[in-house]
Amino acid sequence: MHTMTRTLILPAALLALACSFASQAEQADMTFFVTSEGSGQGANFGGLDGADAHCLKLAGVAGAGQRTWHAYLSASASEGAASVNARDRIGSGPWQNAKG
Repeated sequence: MHTMTRTLILPAALLALACSFASQAEQADMTFFVTSEGSGQGANFGGLDGADAHCLKLAGVAGAGQRTWHAYLSASASEGAASVNARDRIGSGPWQNAKG
C-alpha cells in the first residue's frame, strides 16, 4: 500500500491550530476552537489526517469529542493528489466559539 504524503501549508505567522466542525444542529453548540497546544513534533502532525486527529483529541479533553473535527489547514498538490483548501475542508458555517 502506497502512502501519500501531503505538505501542509503553514504561514509563518500561524501560531495556533484552528479546528472546526460544521454543525447543522443546535446553534448553541461550539463549532470551532483555537489552540496553541502542539503535537510535540513542531508542525509535523502527520498530514491533514494527523492534524484532524489532534483536533479530535483536544476536543475530547474539552468534552466535545463526539463530533468530527477538521484542522483549518491546506495541503499542496503532490504526487498526483489535488490540493486541498482549508476553507473547503470546514464548510461555510455558521461558526460559534464555546461562548456562543
